[in-house]
Amino acid sequence: MELVLGAVVGFLLLVMVLVSTQRSKAAHEERLRQLHARRRALAVDLRKLQENMQQLKIVEHELRRKLAEADERASREVEVRRQREARQQAIRFGSILDVLLHERLLSAEQLAKARSYKDQTRSHYPLSEIVTMLDYVKADVVQRMRQRYPKLSDE
Repeated sequence: MELVLGAVVGFLLLVMVLVSTQRSKAAHEERLRQLHARRRALAVDLRKLQENMQQLKIVEHELRRKLAEADERASREVEVRRQREARQQAIRFGSILDVLLHERLLSAEQLAKARSYKDQTRSHYPLSEIVTMLDYVKADVVQRMRQRYPKLSDE
């Protein structure tokens, strides 16, 4: 009898293990199906993102091209404006010395002294150099004015 009872209990345990294994297997298969579905959805999303990135790269390239064109136009406009201003300044100012006077970097008295010095010494140097030699104006200031107004004379 004990043998039969042991066999029945063993059989029941075996059935329970098989049912548990079957349930576990079904749960794993369901989870696996969900993961495969998720993987397919992610693959579709990835393709869409890659397509969007390609479109964004095209837009970025086009925007960079337009920006470069705008920079080029702006540079040309600035250069034209600078040249126009230089021409206007050349009309308004007769020489670098007029600019220095206008911007109050040189006084009329200092200019008169520089002219007097040039006349007395019969110097061949331009007045812009003489005001520098007399330390009325720094050499770098005169040089900047020459760069700013390249068409103006030094006298």
